[in-house]
Amino acid sequence: MDSGKYVLRAHDLSVKYGKYEALHLDSLKIADTAGVVGLFGPNGAGKSTLLRTIVSDIEKHGGTLNGPSRENIAYLPDSPFLYGWLKVSQCKELFASRHGDFRAEIFDAFLDGSKVKPNLKVGELSKGMSERLHLALTMSRSPQLYVLDEPLGGVDPVGRDQLLQLVSDLKAPNTPVLFSTHLINNVQHIFNEVVLIDSGRLLAHESAASLRELGGGDLEVAYKKLVQQ
Repeated sequence: MDSGKYVLRAHDLSVKYGKYEALHLDSLKIADTAGVVGLFGPNGAGKSTLLRTIVSDIEKHGGTLNGPSRENIAYLPDSPFLYGWLKVSQCKELFASRHGDFRAEIFDAFLDGSKVKPNLKVGELSKGMSERLHLALTMSRSPQLYVLDEPLGGVDPVGRDQLLQLVSDLKAPNTPVLFSTHLINNVQHIFNEVVLIDSGRLLAHESAASLRELGGGDLEVAYKKLVQQ
């Protein structure tokens, strides 16, 4: 858990909406060797708030947060960001021109064999196809940190398994992936570590293996045990 160089470190981190404290993390450290880190928590737990704070979309109100600059984070928000009139090929060209770390071969690998074709417009894609395109663009970069907020909610099970394997296999070396999801049972096999928050507080940050042991081999069972304590 503590091996490697820390890419992200938070201490006494506080985020407020008015007088409401949405997030207060005593301590969180993510190393470059962390692999794919699952971010779990009930609705309203503060998952998206944490991710948006990491990418500087939200200002912190207290504590410290040390991590990569915004341009060195590949961020996939929980809502689409591509214009509907853009063709898939234009999206690829746009990202390649904006990001010097863009890897065209990785983008192509994420779309290989899918129905997401270069001549299609974003507005013509189904929800699952759009999510695949957005994930392909995000994972095609070579940043210091990937931040994925509920990336695969609309992808069919077969496509989801394929994309999860690609995320694990094709991410840039020594670059952790912070992966927020509520579909724990469907994606749990990809995680190397798990961060669990509830009501804006850190409940656990453990290796996925140790949490599986707590849950009798199942991360979702372990998650429910910890949240219900």
